[in-house]
Amino acid sequence: MKNNDDIITIDGPVGVGKSTVAKIISEKLGYTYLDTGAMYRAFSLKVIREKIPIEDVQKIVTLLPKTKIYFSENKVFMDGEDVSNIIRTREVEEIVSYISAIPEVRKYMVELQKEISSKGKVVMEGRDCGTVISPNAKYKFYLDASIEERAKRRLLDKKYQNQNLTLEEIKKTIERRDHIDKTRKDSPLRIPEDAVVINTDKLTIEEVTEKIIKYITEKKNIQNL
Repeated sequence: MKNNDDIITIDGPVGVGKSTVAKIISEKLGYTYLDTGAMYRAFSLKVIREKIPIEDVQKIVTLLPKTKIYFSENKVFMDGEDVSNIIRTREVEEIVSYISAIPEVRKYMVELQKEISSKGKVVMEGRDCGTVISPNAKYKFYLDASIEERAKRRLLDKKYQNQNLTLEEIKKTIERRDHIDKTRKDSPLRIPEDAVVINTDKLTIEEVTEKIIKYITEKKNIQNL
């Protein structure tokens, strides 16, 4: 296992800008970007393509060892196919929280995520990065924002604009996902111990990124004194 000083975790609910922030930071630092949520989305896409009802947990679980999910050049691949864009569709959005709440699915993905992060120099983002995947990470952050603000951002996000959703529909989807993520028995969404909490309501992506980079740089400078 590499030094935990080389691991940065960014947790938070849907729509707070975790993915964009994590990508920018990984590029600035030359670290690997690990989008844990994209892994659950990719697997959810597989479930959809196999036409398995979300109630059929046993059948869903049997798909896990038959599915290969990996990252390359900040893109997520599922069974050799670049699914970075298709996993953002409304169809995937509607089931991903249910699929990711299945204990066997979370256990399988967490082990895979731990394996990827064990190489060090990783910026990982999701909902249980600083609590379950890498609780001993040196740098842990939790991004948050109001449901209203998150819904507005998603409405403006080009990846979601072809879905013709209203602001109210998006808010309801976010509220449902928050409830599932925070109340599931296995790895619920919560603020990691010792995490720096950043409310992004009135901040731009650049401002959030600068805050995180500044914090890490200052901590490293103090450590090297």
